[in-house]
Amino acid sequence: MFGVAVARLDQVSEAEKERYQALYCGLCRAIKRRYGQLSRAALSYDLAFLTMFLDSLTEPVERSGTARCVAHPAKQMPYCESAYSDFAADLSVALAYHKCLDDVADDGSAKAHAAEMALRSRYAQAQERIGAECAAIQQAMEEIRALEAQPDTAPDACARVFGRLMGQLFAAGCCWEEADAASRWEGAMWAQAAAGFGALLGRFIYMMDAAVDYAADERSGSYNPFVRLGAGPQQMREVLEVLAADMAEAFERLPLVQDVHLMRSVLYAGVWQKFNHTYKERSEAAISEGEPRG
Repeated sequence: MFGVAVARLDQVSEAEKERYQALYCGLCRAIKRRYGQLSRAALSYDLAFLTMFLDSLTEPVERSGTARCVAHPAKQMPYCESAYSDFAADLSVALAYHKCLDDVADDGSAKAHAAEMALRSRYAQAQERIGAECAAIQQAMEEIRALEAQPDTAPDACARVFGRLMGQLFAAGCCWEEADAASRWEGAMWAQAAAGFGALLGRFIYMMDAAVDYAADERSGSYNPFVRLGAGPQQMREVLEVLAADMAEAFERLPLVQDVHLMRSVLYAGVWQKFNHTYKERSEAAISEGEPRG
């Protein structure tokens, strides 16, 4: 369920692109500092979005500079970090580990087992730092797996569980104990509203993931709410548009100023990039094979 909350870079300025990359690099540095070089594989733009959101909501002290890294050894890359980069780093490792567990349960491949083994000790570190959040992730993932195994599960049941989890994580970030006192005070004021937005974002992400994975899940027989409904691309888009509208409404009620245009590029356009790419390809393939366009 990664790779959805990504900015639409053709809709932002050059300065915003640089800011976005700096936040992403800041999260990457935080993961390396807290969990080691190999754990950078857990890096995602979704958690960079969380960092940007929490930074905008609470306006903490930020640290910025330039540095070389393994990915960019010949170039000084700008980075920007805050206390929330550390929180997002911890969540990156925790979520990546549970994704590995999910992969192991799904196919039991050697690759999945190797990834789980590689992250196991790092996850133990994350449990020491964000124990409550790790417990919430485990509970939600177990609940989702149980729901996916039931033939009469409501189409939105798993999405609601994942949404509840995202709401908990957004609220926890607002009260992150490693942030400065002023940021924690500001975050606590808006924790409930941030949880509401996070829950709606989580529901959308789960259903968007299902839409993008429709064909693969249909072939494999894996649980997918849209496959069970027999939904086509237009029906899926209509469901996602309703969820996106609810998510956007909750976002706009928050007192966000810093990076707000960049975040809107994620929520109003970026989150649709995988869907548009997936169904454009299928439509073009259908035309080339002489099938009716639908």
